[in-house]
Amino acid sequence: MMNVVAALLIFLEPLRFAAEALAVIPTISYRGPLAIVELIAHGLVAALSASAGFALFNKSPDGGRLGRLAILAVSARSIQSLTWSVLPNNTPPGSELWSAGVTIVIAAVALVVLRSK
Repeated sequence: MMNVVAALLIFLEPLRFAAEALAVIPTISYRGPLAIVELIAHGLVAALSASAGFALFNKSPDGGRLGRLAILAVSARSIQSLTWSVLPNNTPPGSELWSAGVTIVIAAVALVVLRSK
């Protein structure tokens, strides 16, 4: 189960960031400086997620701690994108609360899995 969490951290958030960056970069000049700051922050979260996934996969001594930090950062980024963002998203109106709830449940399950580390 730990390898599943590691794989999700390695692939899911970096791929989500890559898709977001590809969609936003052509129009970044129209979105303003807040979009640049938000995109950089999302990139840092993706980098943290990938490094935590590799630390867990390689059974690093601090992999569990880094994994928990990455899960919290990814969850915070996800909720931030749902509630306030200058970047585009594909969330249907009215489903933000459900999406945030699913994010919190998935993060809680991943944290329980990492608790055993």
